[in-house]
Amino acid sequence: MIGTVRASKGAKPPGGRRRRQVGLRLLMWSLSLWSALWGWAGQPGVYVVQKGDTLTAIAREHGVSVSALAKLNDLELDDIIRPGQKLKLPEGAGKAERPAPAKTVTVRKNDNLTLIAREHGVDVLDLARANGLTLDSIIHPGQRLVIPEGPVAAERSPLPATVRRAIEQAPVRKGRWRYIIIHHSATTAGTPRAMDAYHRRVRHMENGLAYHFVIGNGHGMKDGEIYVGQRWNCQLPGGHLSSARLNEVSVGICLVGDFNRSKPTRRQLESLEALLQALLERCGLQPDAVTTHKRIVPGHTECPGRLFSLKSVLRGLESD
Repeated sequence: MIGTVRASKGAKPPGGRRRRQVGLRLLMWSLSLWSALWGWAGQPGVYVVQKGDTLTAIAREHGVSVSALAKLNDLELDDIIRPGQKLKLPEGAGKAERPAPAKTVTVRKNDNLTLIAREHGVDVLDLARANGLTLDSIIHPGQRLVIPEGPVAAERSPLPATVRRAIEQAPVRKGRWRYIIIHHSATTAGTPRAMDAYHRRVRHMENGLAYHFVIGNGHGMKDGEIYVGQRWNCQLPGGHLSSARLNEVSVGICLVGDFNRSKPTRRQLESLEALLQALLERCGLQPDAVTTHKRIVPGHTECPGRLFSLKSVLRGLESD
């Protein structure tokens, strides 16, 4: 018939060929993408975040500390991680199978961390840490929270609950503190009250006690007892250094004792390490922020004494 072109047998319209080529390219691109993702997932020392993961859960699964995992990936403990994100695992991380799903709860209207912790019989700080939160984090209806149990409770800080709460509840601004300075009282006995009176009456310090924290040695205070001062609670500058500039950015911890004559007690060192761990986490600092009065103001003082070993304290912090 005039005006009609008959296609030869087996011929395909040009449009169909183009569609097949486009489809093939899409298939190859998808396969390449999945291959890359599986390559990352199987790469030693790398973990691909799954839906519902938290830093705490990943650290527990691989037998490493959550602080080491966060530090290696330049994260804060309360940073949000997302499915598909790739995390480097600390050296020595295990390859244990993924544990059974953790118990979770859905946040309801008017819920807060304290109410949920009380309802489920867990410590509120453990609840916050298990979900990558701090005690002042805001939670929302519909949000799912992991209820900690087992290993999380075993990792609980040895700090007394009152001290932990004081550290968490203080209104710490990001970047507020740069150093944590260790001192000794240079006396065999001492109390925060006596130190406060001395600093007000003799040193004429308006805010009294120069330190943010005091740790007792059994003479005047219980051995290892931690006193939290108003300079921490109100986030005031310290008065423990001769430099006003450094006092603005330095948290001061005083251990009762004269460490030119005797070493700190075992309980003092245990309390100091626990306190430092909590402060580093709360202030977003690394162990190299911890130093002594003598090191930060060289030539001015021997504080905290010849028998105090900063190296030993730092070694304990870095091993956690």
